[in-house]
Amino acid sequence: MALTREQVQGLADLARLELSDAELAVAEQDLDNILGYVESLQGIDTQGVLPFSMPARTEWREDVALPCDHAAREIILSNFPERNGDLLKTPGVFEKPKGGKV
Repeated sequence: MALTREQVQGLADLARLELSDAELAVAEQDLDNILGYVESLQGIDTQGVLPFSMPARTEWREDVALPCDHAAREIILSNFPERNGDLLKTPGVFEKPKGGKV
């Protein structure tokens, strides 16, 4: 299953990636290779193979905040382009992607 350049651009838009024409060409080829591999898996005979599922995990580790000195904390927080004190501003998940495409 080959993807068109427009489909690859659409996927890049959804992922909010800005790709050059050269990067789009590489992504198009990579996605074609991946989809080709998945398509080849469709031809494997699985008759008589029992379904496998992982058991649900019932135990979780305790969520523990680790101490961090003030200097290290400021270095970490300084990596965020927008912040208000210790609050970090990130792009909204449900906002329209760049370019207004949905």
